[in-house]
Amino acid sequence: MPIIKLAVLTISYKLLTAIVQPIADKNITDLLDQIGDIFKIFLAILSALAVMLIIGTTLVLKISNTGMMYR
Repeated sequence: MPIIKLAVLTISYKLLTAIVQPIADKNITDLLDQIGDIFKIFLAILSALAVMLIIGTTLVLKISNTGMMYR
């Protein structure tokens, strides 16, 4: 759920930047664009951590099942 929320926030800030660009000052559009980039980095970090958690859990289960097999 947090991954979807961050993806929606990233898309919304990028879309807001595109909509506001003809109306607002360049500094405001740069700020909105940078906020969108920060959410993109958060999304990448969260996705990487989720993949590492799944791999780590899989490895622990695999190791524990192998130990039970030799008893």
